[in-house]
Amino acid sequence: MNDTITIQVKKTTRNALLALGRMYEDYNSVIEGLIREHNSKVLVEHSCNFVAERKDEFVSIDEL
Repeated sequence: MNDTITIQVKKTTRNALLALGRMYEDYNSVIEGLIREHNSKVLVEHSCNFVAERKDEFVSIDEL
């Protein structure tokens, strides 16, 4: 069963969601896309930090 809830958003937020979405795309799909995009950016940022903090543990491809 697909449970749904109602959330309150300002008209400006609703209009921004409408602008982000494609024709016939519902608010839930737009929000899920924003969450995926956010999570991707966080993963890339974390990965870059991980590599930068452990730079000495990696071998340059030029050294192979």
